Amino acid sequence: MIDPNAKVDPPAWSPWLPSSWPPYPAKVDDAFIETLRRIFQESILDEVDNVIADANGNLYHRGHVVGIALLCALDAVAYYGYKDELLGRGRRARKNKALSQFVAAHFPADYRPHGQAINKLYRNCMVHNWNLFGAAIESGNQKVKDTRGMLSFGLLNFRDALKAGIESFLVNLKTNVALQATALRRYKKLRSSAKK
Repeated sequence: MIDPNAKVDPPAWSPWLPSSWPPYPAKVDDAFIETLRRIFQESILDEVDNVIADANGNLYHRGHVVGIALLCALDAVAYYGYKDELLGRGRRARKNKALSQFVAAHFPADYRPHGQAINKLYRNCMVHNWNLFGAAIESGNQKVKDTRGMLSFGLLNFRDALKAGIESFLVNLKTNVALQATALRRYKKLRSSAKK
């Protein structure tokens, strides 16, 4: 039986707990970029890869779960570099420019023209409706393609594109002042809002 009054040392740094992230830095440097790399890897990419591994290569009945996780991951990472835009005064709905801009700037070339479609046809439909209506996802490593207006790609291919996009973002973060300002602002907001 565990003694509820026993003193326990705090756990090692866990990137999925913003309250345990390193302090907000004054500027983007190699240490900050490595912190973001670790957060993205351990709390996003490794988590999704664990679900994929648990499926033993068969994503047929895990497509929605993996797809939603990947699209939410893209959404979360995109906000470190790009801002969203409100659709109108007092409205909660947003035009997710961050996701579209991230895809256009950082995903592999074959995905770049499809940022808006990925947001509208995939992210919005899967997250809010648990379904796809004007697009398709395959369970393997099929490349992104547009066949007479029907966009499709494989989950594993999209996962690899997200990984490549994250790496591209982190490389660009070293020199892009606009990305640096947005990344620092996002990091500070998340870390300072976390309960300690």
